[in-house]
Amino acid sequence: MGSKRVTGILMLSLALLIPVFGQGHQDGCAPEELKSQQNTLAGYLSPDFAGDYDLAIANLFRLGSLYQSMALRCGYMPSEPEINSMLEAALSFVTLEDLIAAQSVGSDVAAILLDLQEAYGDPLAGQMLYNGLEPALGGVALGCAGCHENEAVAPLTAGTWTRINDIRLEQPELRDYSHRQYLVESIVRPLAYTIPDYPPLMPDFYGSQLSTQHLADLVAFLDSQDQLPDDE
Repeated sequence: MGSKRVTGILMLSLALLIPVFGQGHQDGCAPEELKSQQNTLAGYLSPDFAGDYDLAIANLFRLGSLYQSMALRCGYMPSEPEINSMLEAALSFVTLEDLIAAQSVGSDVAAILLDLQEAYGDPLAGQMLYNGLEPALGGVALGCAGCHENEAVAPLTAGTWTRINDIRLEQPELRDYSHRQYLVESIVRPLAYTIPDYPPLMPDFYGSQLSTQHLADLVAFLDSQDQLPDDE
């Protein structure tokens, strides 16, 4: 396994785990609040090695995980050696494919839509993904532009929002859809509805290559495509 690919996967993992904070203490991150949380956790997960060794070892592991979560939530950024250690620990229990699958959105449209409510989509990041200039999960470059810049193969990227709003959602079978629902389903379950006059060529594996943030960015980019070309 290439070291660059492994590092890329972990950085993607950490991007989902490590929040971006502004200056100052966040809720629960003031010194007195952290001390109170620490005391509470130590009380509930006290490692009594003499009394119950197996439970004590389990509590050590759980305390470590909870303390790491507290630190990440309060803005701690792991160093490169710490990141490598986390990756090695993760890969000792799961495969690289498992890590990717755990981060991917899957194909449950209803569940994805709920997750997207908590995500802010960046259209510029979505454009980079769409054009294969930034990798998706596993270092994969998406091939969206390869098809959607050729009208003979797939609907053009330009005017995506307008076509969905003015044409697609007017179809009887799609009238109960929201704009976002249509886009999400089109990406993760492309065979659920196919565009007339186009063959069903879009692959159905993008749900395994995209994180929630990736999908939010792609949707934001496609939502920015609200002008049809002059000749349409």
